[in-house]
Amino acid sequence: EAARRRILITLGKAGLVDLSGDSRSQMIGRAEAEMILESNVLEGDPLLGEWPWNESPKLLISRPPWIRIKDRFRGYEEGSRLRKELSSKLRNATDYDGNLRFSALRGNVNMYRLFLERSIQLVGEEGRIRMIVPDSLLRERSSAPLRKLLVENNEWLSTWSFPDPNRVFPGITQGVAVLGLTVGGKTEKMVSYGPLTANDICPETGLSRSSPSIDLDRGSWSSWTDATWAVPRMPLDSYERKKVIEAIGRLADKPRLSEEGNWLNPDGSSVRVRVGEIDQSAWSDYIGDWSDENSQVPFIRNTHFVVMDGDVCLHHPAFDNDVEEGAIQRSHSSWNGDSNSPSGPRIACQAILGSSKDRRLRWAVIPDGCVLSNSVNYLEFSENVIDSLVGKGGGSLVVGLEWLCKVLNSEDLEIWSRAWGANNNVNNYEIESLPFPVPEDELAFSI
Repeated sequence: EAARRRILITLGKAGLVDLSGDSRSQMIGRAEAEMILESNVLEGDPLLGEWPWNESPKLLISRPPWIRIKDRFRGYEEGSRLRKELSSKLRNATDYDGNLRFSALRGNVNMYRLFLERSIQLVGEEGRIRMIVPDSLLRERSSAPLRKLLVENNEWLSTWSFPDPNRVFPGITQGVAVLGLTVGGKTEKMVSYGPLTANDICPETGLSRSSPSIDLDRGSWSSWTDATWAVPRMPLDSYERKKVIEAIGRLADKPRLSEEGNWLNPDGSSVRVRVGEIDQSAWSDYIGDWSDENSQVPFIRNTHFVVMDGDVCLHHPAFDNDVEEGAIQRSHSSWNGDSNSPSGPRIACQAILGSSKDRRLRWAVIPDGCVLSNSVNYLEFSENVIDSLVGKGGGSLVVGLEWLCKVLNSEDLEIWSRAWGANNNVNNYEIESLPFPVPEDELAFSI
């Protein structure tokens, strides 16, 4: 009822309804408008319910809720039971033909994904959908099944990306994507517009003709993403955009870091990506500030990976005398508990970025005897690869790892990571899927 009243008032302000009584010229009366709204503005369950009219919609515009199933009933007295009941209903929902209604329901799914899939089912063939969703849908691995549905069973026409959407969508702090698709068919080309701001919005045409865009043709798009149909994050500057496209072109067909049998591990043992061994929240009682007076175990977290003069460095007071008193790198940098860390030096990367503008990949060699926070990822190698790195380092594993750091900190890999990263976390699967081209100085080096 409240929705009907708001619509009625809006129609009155627009000069379409005579709110004072009978109809006037080019306006309809209030009674007639209320009757139309009574039969056309209905309340229902869009996910589990059925479409209330006989005819399918030809256009659906929606901003669905952005909330995970596990958070839907957070704070409720019986929240756990309600969450499990809702999850069970959604997972077992079927259509008239007996098929499951939601094919993209994986894990602790965000509700907006279900609304998008349900919208495709409700809208008639060749109908249009415009939906406002988090821009993480464009790149996160868990959304790959949904992107596949958009590309292979529908015509995904366009995406508008607003990385900083506050002026467009007040109160929203994460990036926003506006999807445009036609139901049915398949996608041969999708136009991705972005990064966009409020200044790019044009009342007449939707977007200004000068808005930055990239055409994703099906063939090259499939090759770039290994048919996961992720959408690259592009910079605004035209020169930087060209660099991104060129870097993706150079790297797309290269073997991945975790693939068995790449140039680094031809023996077939995959490079493993591991999370740092200590959860900072759970073990906070054993983590302290650094003191130069006592013998301590260095505790390495994401803030210790810094960029100085263009190079990534491990800026920890145990190894860098230039860390000033009061610097953030001195706090929470000492481990006082039992140490079950792997022995020997390691190569590690920050897992949590302070800002989306920061350098994304920050690899550094971690000396033996350090303990890693769970805000850090590190690589685990087979014995054969370690022996090879020792050989590459002239008998020193540290030197071999430093050489590998330079490879992983290359400009092309940084560009790749920024283009395909889903959020401010450098996830394990992102590292595992990094292209791993043979470095120029490795061409003459046989592992």
